[in-house]
Amino acid sequence: MRVGEPSRTARGVALRRSMLDRPSSPTGDPAAEARLESDLIGDRRELTAGGRAGGAGAWIAARTPFFDDAVLRSIGGGVPQIVLLGAGYDGRALRFRTPGVRFFEVDHPATQTDKRHRLSVLGIDAADVAFVGADFTEPGLGDRLADAGHDPSFPSLFLLEGVLRYLPEAAYRGLLATIAGFAAAGSELAVTVSTAETGAARDSERDQRLAAAGEAVLTVPPRDVALRWLAEAGWSLDSLTDAASPEEQTVGVGRLLVRATPTAR
Repeated sequence: MRVGEPSRTARGVALRRSMLDRPSSPTGDPAAEARLESDLIGDRRELTAGGRAGGAGAWIAARTPFFDDAVLRSIGGGVPQIVLLGAGYDGRALRFRTPGVRFFEVDHPATQTDKRHRLSVLGIDAADVAFVGADFTEPGLGDRLADAGHDPSFPSLFLLEGVLRYLPEAAYRGLLATIAGFAAAGSELAVTVSTAETGAARDSERDQRLAAAGEAVLTVPPRDVALRWLAEAGWSLDSLTDAASPEEQTVGVGRLLVRATPTAR
């Protein structure tokens, strides 16, 4: 992400999501999310960074229902806090708005400022959403969430979609450990994990576009290493699905959809 600019990848992902049929909660406002997405259509060129058709578009189409289902499952189970890490232009706090459930949107201030401005101009009420500005390469996330009203003594659903691979290894592992540290019993982590075995072929053209947009891919470990990092951070694997295409899996590329729970302390 270029200094002071909102994430182009986040805009591209939101535009790609807008093309999908999705559920909502009974008290949710999917129309508000659609208005936000429509406002982004003028930035359709950002699809070149965040979600053009093909591998990236298929990946977004595969992971969107995974995270939507996680939100609905948590709401149905009475989880009172849903934390979207790297929220971007995600509209789940609107689409799945539910009395008694508090959504926390955590993102880099540049992207969050742009999103909040768009919501304000569109007249979309987001007063019930807690916006938390944070840079995942810097310390202090726990304090910022606490200041926003997050209570670590109650269960939370943590959503971490399409974020980890853009972080340096230390920040990648540190973020997983940090959220495990304030995940009460009954909490869940839903996370995408990109993996590549040693020597696996990468989409160099797309990597170059992302780097040019200031959002370089930095950390894509082998599968066994990624799962070990999750365990070492304090998470126990609940389920894992590899949504990579057969061709990607053949050359050692993985696109993992992972559900995990905090390891008992």
